[in-house]
Amino acid sequence: MLTKSLFLAAMLCVCQAHLCLISPPQRGSMMNLNTKGSSDCILLKSPCGGREMREHGIALTAGERFAVTFQKNLDHFNANKPGYFSISIGHGNETMHELFHTADTSAPSLSLYSTNITIPHMEGPTILQARYVTNNDQAPAVFYQCSDVRVVPRRPPQAVIKP
Repeated sequence: MLTKSLFLAAMLCVCQAHLCLISPPQRGSMMNLNTKGSSDCILLKSPCGGREMREHGIALTAGERFAVTFQKNLDHFNANKPGYFSISIGHGNETMHELFHTADTSAPSLSLYSTNITIPHMEGPTILQARYVTNNDQAPAVFYQCSDVRVVPRRPPQAVIKP
């Protein structure tokens, strides 16, 4: 009985790794993001954890810099073979383009990461995807979060009319 209880406890710990996308806001709820193991931040299915696309996403301007902020909601750092975080943009699994990549560190659960990315010129409904690749045999391989965005073209500067 003790072995079964220990196995169940280990499985619950393993299944609680999470990644939260804060800016732009992730699909679904943003509840309990400051709680380790938030249920809103455990998505394992590519590209967006099985959450449906929102009809109207945040508008981002092509060619401009945008700050993406995400949270390591629960740490699964593997010192022998560190995993990584990445930010990609595209139209789904086949067309995702990586814009940012950084190694996982021993930073604790609830650590925030922020990076500036340049928004590429794209058309149609677009997904901004954050991934946490754990490289840890004691955790799921990859956690996903997505935000639905619309890339809008940069407008040419307006002419200034002087009196």
